[in-house]
Amino acid sequence: MTAKEFDKEYRRLLLPLGMYALRIIGSVGDSEDVVQTVFLKTWDRIRAGFEPDNLKAYLYMAVRNASLRHLSAKADELTDDIEDAAEVTEEDVDTSERDARLWKAVEELPERCRMIFLLCKRDGLSYKDVASELSISEKTVENQMTKAMKSLRKAYGIASDSNVQINIFFLPFL
Repeated sequence: MTAKEFDKEYRRLLLPLGMYALRIIGSVGDSEDVVQTVFLKTWDRIRAGFEPDNLKAYLYMAVRNASLRHLSAKADELTDDIEDAAEVTEEDVDTSERDARLWKAVEELPERCRMIFLLCKRDGLSYKDVASELSISEKTVENQMTKAMKSLRKAYGIASDSNVQINIFFLPFL
């Protein structure tokens, strides 16, 4: 497998694997770390001559195993942190309220716009792939994503002309 082929698979599978790890681990940051580590280790193995029969299946199994190892390592820490878990900070409340606004904004998108947004962000499909799957033009996908992002920026309270990026990479879309 070439670096270019691996990069293509990385881009295609990063979000779905991240969502998979998030469902196991429950922590965005830890999920991102686990998935990145799995990709790095897999690339190192491929460079050393390993050729998986089915890269996607291999990566899902590797992410599953790495996530479970991560949880096992965290088990002792979790036991120590149970008392701290009962404390609710202002940041926790702010984050929850922000996420609720975002979810509401996603739910309120027009059906087609929401479908396109979820295919791109939840499923990690490119604009070209979404256009092909829905039998529409790439320009339509682009326009619908612009509309969705404008709505989400509004939900976040970010001005449309702002250069602020919304990090929705690992929102737990269900």
